[in-house]
Amino acid sequence: MQALRETDPRHIGPYAVRARLGAGGMGEVYLAETPTGLRLAAKLVRAEHAEDRTFRARFRQEVRAARTVGGPGTYIARVLDADTEAVRPWMASEYVEGPTLRDAVLDHGGLPEEAVRSLAAALSEALVAIHAQGMVHRDLKPSNILLAPDGPRVIDFGIVRALEATALTRTGTVVGSVGYVSPEQIRNDGRVGPPSDIFALGAVLAYASAGREPFGEGRDAVILMRIMNRDYDLSGTPEGVRDLIEPCLRTEPSERPTAGELSSAIGHTAESLLRSWRPGWYTTATPALAPSERWLPGRDSDERESRVEYVAPPTATDGPTGTPPPPPPPSPSRRRLFQGIAAGTLAAGAGVGGWLWSRDRDGGGAGADKEGADAGVSPSTSVLATPRPAVVDWAYGTARLSEMGGPSVTLSPDGDTVYFGGVDGALHAVSASGRKLWETKLGEPPLYGGTVGAAVATDDGAYCLYGNGQKLCAVGVDGSVRWERASTEGARYGTMPVLAGELIVVSTDAFAKEHMVRAYASDGFLTWTASLPGEPDGPPAAVDDRIYVNMSSDSTVTLDAKDGRQLAAQETIPANRQRAANHPAVVPPDGTGSRSLVVHTENGRLTAVDRKDGAVVWTLDGHGTSSSDPTVHESLIYAFLGEHLFIVNRDGVPQHVLTFDETPVLPEYRPVVDSRHVYVATHKGIAAVDLPSAAPG
Repeated sequence: MQALRETDPRHIGPYAVRARLGAGGMGEVYLAETPTGLRLAAKLVRAEHAEDRTFRARFRQEVRAARTVGGPGTYIARVLDADTEAVRPWMASEYVEGPTLRDAVLDHGGLPEEAVRSLAAALSEALVAIHAQGMVHRDLKPSNILLAPDGPRVIDFGIVRALEATALTRTGTVVGSVGYVSPEQIRNDGRVGPPSDIFALGAVLAYASAGREPFGEGRDAVILMRIMNRDYDLSGTPEGVRDLIEPCLRTEPSERPTAGELSSAIGHTAESLLRSWRPGWYTTATPALAPSERWLPGRDSDERESRVEYVAPPTATDGPTGTPPPPPPPSPSRRRLFQGIAAGTLAAGAGVGGWLWSRDRDGGGAGADKEGADAGVSPSTSVLATPRPAVVDWAYGTARLSEMGGPSVTLSPDGDTVYFGGVDGALHAVSASGRKLWETKLGEPPLYGGTVGAAVATDDGAYCLYGNGQKLCAVGVDGSVRWERASTEGARYGTMPVLAGELIVVSTDAFAKEHMVRAYASDGFLTWTASLPGEPDGPPAAVDDRIYVNMSSDSTVTLDAKDGRQLAAQETIPANRQRAANHPAVVPPDGTGSRSLVVHTENGRLTAVDRKDGAVVWTLDGHGTSSSDPTVHESLIYAFLGEHLFIVNRDGVPQHVLTFDETPVLPEYRPVVDSRHVYVATHKGIAAVDLPSAAPG
């Protein structure tokens, strides 16, 4: 911790600045306090980045995404507050007490084998949560991992992408840390995806166990060459840990395990992992710190300089401890949601596809909407229904779902078959009563990229991606593989497939050298291919005879679903409009003069807007800061807000709030509803929850 300089700010937003913690490629980091004395790590963007419109737009997008993950049980330091429209944008993160992994190894040497396995399990869980939200950390390294008494915390995830959007990478610079960048980051001018995080995780675990850099020391060019040639040294790594590390360090991204596969291979349950933590869990000896001793961010830890944050809070032994609660949510009148790309882009109850755009009403951005406050907006609603345990009719599975995210299950058109894919490399089919129908192995064994993603279903069966998006597969209603279509070299599929009439539509991932959308007929015939001007941001949305593709460059491409022709010039979203939600759902009118509503979730909050004019109608705050996409069934809204499943009526009043103490769930997956069950994702597969009675609980 360093004393403030004359040029340092004394306040960042509403927070008082107390000390200087460090600096990195994005900006400077300060220890800040709320008026009640709770501590935060506040990051102030450098002036040169604040003036870069591309950086600011990407920073805005990444902060919003980062706030959807983190908090208790996630092993991710939570982003609590931010102002992306300030003259110098800033963000405030959870204050975590503990040294970085880098400094812990420098002080105590390599971690004990069991501590490394626990670290691996926690970091895998953190990456599962990050990747499920469509994000990539991009700079996982020992100094971006804090070792708190109750487990590690990952910091600075996703924000690196804002730096990549600036001239730093346009001039050929790879954003990352030498010794922890993946081969594809070196080959592809810094383009990364989830497998790049897995490579970095392998290098981190090697460093944690052996106490030295796996790719050695020396000039940057030499280290990068070693990475490209898999010239690493694991001689000081215990055999049990080496079996986890070596698959992560494979040169080809498709050959590395996913975060979920690693988590399954390690074998820790949520409960056993919690029992691993204690003060000093990362060393056999826990030396006491003198009351005045602090970790100094400027300390020479021999880590290569990068264009990424090198920040951790000091290991202070005095002052308040614990996790600060998030600041009060913004007033619902602050934001007004606008309808999507074209009328009708949101299918009622679909839960996927379609876009909303938000505009700050009082954020002061250029061209911001300065009309009066929304009329008739209800205040943010608190929980009215009493939380009660969910009644699980049946549970199925032995392996968790793919961390690609999406719906918990896919239902056949007649509702009699429940499909889901997992990290075990199989597509599963279960009856509505929980009876196993079949299990078709598609991918290779765990740790070899066998993950099967979320499926879409027709009367002919199910369609899914597997092998980290390398193949699109059609599986019949009897479990037989009807056909497979491999992605071409340099154009791997990156999202779940989407149905567009009778076509199965897929888009490429972040690694693609040539970005495109492909449409296949039900018999596997490639109907058309459409080139994209850049990287798509999430799966396409198919509505009627149109396909809409959100681009990472804050633009949208509209295609004709019949032949893939681009129907309009690429639409660039104005700087004062921001992406609000990728997967909203629609509550249709109930026939009594009520209006059609669009609902979406963000940061543990459910929001409903008028579909006609975009005015906020109501908001509902849940338990926690994470949330799933919503599902609408018979005018009721189903969504996870935190780890509780909320069932809400069209007026925003919770009818039921269900808890899952006996069946740990994965709340980032969208619940799927039929006439009898709510299907949710669990740590071992799926569970069918009985629909509660109509009366509020």
